[in-house]
Amino acid sequence: MSAIVGITANKNANVEVLLEEMLDSLKHRGTIRENGMLTTNGCNSILGCATHNQHSPILGRSQTTTVVVDGSFFEHSEFGAAEFVRNLMAGSSSSLNALRQAVSEIGGFACIVNKGKQAYAFRDINGLKPLYYGLGYGLTAVASERKALWRIGLKQVRRIPPGYLCSLSKTGVRKTRVVWFRRSKEKSMTIDEASSKLEQMLVRSIQRITRKGDKVAVAFSGGLDSALTAALAKKEGVKVEAVSVGLPDSTELSTVENYAKQLDLPITMETFSLDSLEQYVRRVLWLIEEANLMKVSVAVPLHWAAIVAARRGYRVMLCGQGSDELYGGYTKYARTLGTEGRRALASQLYRSVVESSQVNYERDDQACAPLDVELRTPFSDPDLIRFSLTVPSEFKVKDQDDVTRKWVLREVAKRVGLPDEITWRRKKAIQHGTGVENALRRLAKRQSLTVEQYLSKMFEEVINLTSMP
Repeated sequence: MSAIVGITANKNANVEVLLEEMLDSLKHRGTIRENGMLTTNGCNSILGCATHNQHSPILGRSQTTTVVVDGSFFEHSEFGAAEFVRNLMAGSSSSLNALRQAVSEIGGFACIVNKGKQAYAFRDINGLKPLYYGLGYGLTAVASERKALWRIGLKQVRRIPPGYLCSLSKTGVRKTRVVWFRRSKEKSMTIDEASSKLEQMLVRSIQRITRKGDKVAVAFSGGLDSALTAALAKKEGVKVEAVSVGLPDSTELSTVENYAKQLDLPITMETFSLDSLEQYVRRVLWLIEEANLMKVSVAVPLHWAAIVAARRGYRVMLCGQGSDELYGGYTKYARTLGTEGRRALASQLYRSVVESSQVNYERDDQACAPLDVELRTPFSDPDLIRFSLTVPSEFKVKDQDDVTRKWVLREVAKRVGLPDEITWRRKKAIQHGTGVENALRRLAKRQSLTVEQYLSKMFEEVINLTSMP
């Protein structure tokens, strides 16, 4: 887990001072700092990074190239950035092929590069790692979080889009799409064929994001996605510990211990008090930079799970994020099917997948960043996503009254041998299972506010703080 920042500016701009201000605003992502500057084409281009771990190689530097990276690369022998950085720096300083290949890597990463006479920024195809840019005052700046850009006065902030190679200059950003998820036609297959292939791809994805003998936590709700993730990781020889969190009245905590026992998983459960919730909400609002009820209600329990995982000595936490978008887990998908038909459902599922970065993944990364815990999910594997988009929608949602949904994934669970109690458990969103959303509504009501007003009021109080509350 790292912070990366970059500035391309006029030669007379004091980029070193600006860079230090940006890194200071991201010190919750790391306090061990490095930077490197190149002066080319009448511009100063400076990159910087910060990490919690002094052994994490996140910066590479030569006479012609500087690279900063946040993330992991699953096809490399090392999950860290070292091998990736070496390969990227070994190419010709003027070649774009190495950069285009870098954008296409399998993993969760964000990267900024000064190569030759040009600066670039890019993210993985899913956008698992956040990266933003802002323009103004004769410079273009890029950072892991928006607050770093706000700190130096750049208020109009946009995302570096996932799967794009973005060329940076002091006056703007030029974007070239390199890799993306195409809208695919559904293929003719039986549900047995679909579930068999999906099981194979989930196993391969688990193998990519873990190594045999690794020690990982799993954010565990006892639901289909987290249980399947934990069971497959354990089957592949990974040392797995389930982590479950919630408020005292959490329905999730009342059941997970039994589910973990059925899966023969060690489990750590922790209850967070209602009295402490407001302070965690303040922190999460500052971290995710949005006063959105759904995002806050999900980010708080993820932040809690990362606290517990970090305390237990874990640097990686697996989760089931991305499954509902692929296989129709939410009620809204059945509703769309009933009102608009299967073609509309297929379109909605596709949009959900390509929008997951800004809806889910950025929030999740930022919620866990201060704990130096990296989230990984088997359902974000690009090959698995491409296949899943071709699976017939009737294997996902049967009709408008379908309360079970995700049928093809449940068939995988049966193949893997998950208990029926877990395999056929209905979807319960994390914000409801942990009790967080209802608790937020109660806190807002105490102040005679709607929950949206309550979050907006608190957001205004915390967003300009210079350090994490």
